[in-house]
Amino acid sequence: MMNKRSALWISLVLTVCLGLVTSGCETYGQAGGLGAGLGAVAGGIIGAQSGHALEGAAIGGVIGGVGGLIAHDIKARRMRSKAETETAYNYTPVQGEMLTLERTEVLPATVRPGEMADASIQYALLGAAAGIQVSEQRSLKQGDRMIADISTHNFTRDDGTWVSSQPIRLPSNLNPGQYTIVTTVRTSRSAISSQAQFTVL
Repeated sequence: MMNKRSALWISLVLTVCLGLVTSGCETYGQAGGLGAGLGAVAGGIIGAQSGHALEGAAIGGVIGGVGGLIAHDIKARRMRSKAETETAYNYTPVQGEMLTLERTEVLPATVRPGEMADASIQYALLGAAAGIQVSEQRSLKQGDRMIADISTHNFTRDDGTWVSSQPIRLPSNLNPGQYTIVTTVRTSRSAISSQAQFTVL
């Protein structure tokens, strides 16, 4: 049974974390709002949703004892219009839904523990009509070992070519080595997955 002092302490910690989550957020385009989280609370990362009715986000817990990873708001913009994307792929409506990976990267490619890295993905979406639900999930791996579930976001996306990026502050206790951010984009019918590597000094 949790005593009153423990409950008060947990409530205070959560209040501080939520204050950090809701401060300094920046979104544009159809980006969803997701604030910072602290790995020190209950061994996980706390996320928050923005006020956008159609957009939401959730951050999973840190795995393997790596705490302090902070995932900032996703920034998204449409690089090419529907018509431009259809021309690039010789697309016709009879092809149905098309979800295609174009590129993915982490910048800078070399960082130190506690520094910021930006994980981005560019993909083409066609056959979405007035817009469909798209899920973007990011996770951090070292080799075959999962380090952290960074975030999962749900958006409404229209036809076109999209660039979606998320700034991430790496844990200060992250060991040197090569890491991979895996980004998976899903609709109800299609899915693409990408891997972008970077080095921690």
